[in-house]
Amino acid sequence: MTGLSEFVRKGVRLIVTESDEGPVELPPSGPKVETPREIPAEDLAVPEAPAVESALPSDVADFAAVYAEAGVSEAPHGYGVNKVAEMLANPRLASLGREVKAAAVLAALEAAGVTLAEVIQDAVRRDRAIDAFESAKRQELDRLEADNQARLADIDAEIRSFLRDRNAQIEELKAATKAAQEAFASLLDRKHAEEERLRDIVCHFVAPADNPITAPSTAPPAPETPEQTESDQP
Repeated sequence: MTGLSEFVRKGVRLIVTESDEGPVELPPSGPKVETPREIPAEDLAVPEAPAVESALPSDVADFAAVYAEAGVSEAPHGYGVNKVAEMLANPRLASLGREVKAAAVLAALEAAGVTLAEVIQDAVRRDRAIDAFESAKRQELDRLEADNQARLADIDAEIRSFLRDRNAQIEELKAATKAAQEAFASLLDRKHAEEERLRDIVCHFVAPADNPITAPSTAPPAPETPEQTESDQP
């Protein structure tokens, strides 16, 4: 509840009231206006605006759209709070004091058959409309934050699950490579042992130089690469 709504609940004591010398006077050409000292709460009764969802964005540029959505329109006689704002901003009243400006507006309202309570009721309806708009947008924000937070948690869980799966695959690939390397190393050891065995058997029948079985100990050295040849030169 805003300050304006709280005042309305209790009634409104007016700033512009009769002084001890009599009613507030305008300049000589203006009327004398007797202003009530306060407006009781029952004269300002305005239904609370329901908290409903709004189709308008939070960054709406003009509250006129909010008022229209809430069903708050200008009074048929045309003297609402916006009209009073225009009257107070009239250049003819610019040099006058606050109380004199208020008295001039009250005189115009009286001439139009409009009470100050009606103007304040209009202000209260607008105040409650933007209060309800704020409440709707706050609920909307809360829902969005909760939904997005839940989605962020889901995405984080998906990323963690993905990383676990990929890390497990990486470890499996590394383990498979290592196992293949160890198996190949074992193959070489067994191959060399078998070649030595075959060479020893054949050596019983042929000269060592003519033995067709090549074992690691007798295999010709690998040819030097061009880089190795160049490095050996002075």
